[in-house]
Amino acid sequence: MSQRPLRDSNIELLRILSACGVIMLHYNSTANGGFASVANGGVNQFILVLLETVSICAVNVFVLITGYFMSKYNKRDGLKPISLLMQVVVFAAATLLVQKLILHQNPTIDDAFEYLFSGNWFVYVFIALYFISPFINLAWDALNSSGRKLLIGISFVLFSIYPTAIDILKYWSGRQLAGSSTIGIEGGQAGYTIVNFVLVYLIGAGIRSMDEKKVPDVGTLFLSYILSVGVTISWSYADGLRAGMNVYDTIAWNYNNPLVISQAALLFMMFRKIDIKNSKVINAVSGSTFTIYILHQRLIGLLNIRGVASGDAVLLVHHIIGSVIGIFFVCFICHLLYLIIKRPVYRFVADKWYRNRYFTT
Repeated sequence: MSQRPLRDSNIELLRILSACGVIMLHYNSTANGGFASVANGGVNQFILVLLETVSICAVNVFVLITGYFMSKYNKRDGLKPISLLMQVVVFAAATLLVQKLILHQNPTIDDAFEYLFSGNWFVYVFIALYFISPFINLAWDALNSSGRKLLIGISFVLFSIYPTAIDILKYWSGRQLAGSSTIGIEGGQAGYTIVNFVLVYLIGAGIRSMDEKKVPDVGTLFLSYILSVGVTISWSYADGLRAGMNVYDTIAWNYNNPLVISQAALLFMMFRKIDIKNSKVINAVSGSTFTIYILHQRLIGLLNIRGVASGDAVLLVHHIIGSVIGIFFVCFICHLLYLIIKRPVYRFVADKWYRNRYFTT
């Protein structure tokens, strides 16, 4: 296997935009976000639905980028997952301290569990993918071009198209249909599974293996992406009308939805074709995306999103832009401060743990 390739600034820019997308998804939260107070059928709701649809593929984009780069090398560092978990623990502890000492709140053990676990489900599934990915790579390398296409095709049908069809049937019929999905007894679980991560990882590996001449031009990719977004928006409204509920109660925004996965792939292929010279600024900022993922939810709760979402549409748009940029900036500063703590600790551990730290296949 070849050594890990250098990541291009165009892909790092996509990583940054995807982090903004994750912020947007939680801005729309049905708990204390925009979807909790926006009026049904109004302009504000359409704005939030549009931005939700554009942002929903953000998590898949992160995983696809991982598959694109990590499918070419098999060496894994046992310290990396520990480093990721360390960041989760540090920011969870920092959040609890701020709530207690500065905001004079009384965080509970449930809050701690949310900051450490449920709010960071992506971290644990990603670590699982990190450990099993070398074995996925071995199977991938053993296949010829036809075998790789067949693997992705079968996986896409079994773990995206079929479970989504079952979820649609459940949603529209009102029946449970337990055990009918290929992912689990509870169905596709909206794509919050290692199954979806492996599928998207394989798609990333497949894009890397594609002949560049066979990849459509940027214009075609963009039109395909816009069409997919339009269909997804229509789907969300159709689900809302059928259920007699708000449009955000929909299967259209499941991570394992074929449209959502395709949007991640289309965006990635578009950005791969964009020629951006190596940018130290972009590369440096993109290094903070993991911090943004685990910390932004703590900051969103400080915003008056519900009040703005029920008001003027122009103000809502300005509030969204300002909130995303502001949260990104604060998380980036926190990332820089965290590096001051991390680097000496990381070096110390790395110097002490040099045996059995790496594994390869």
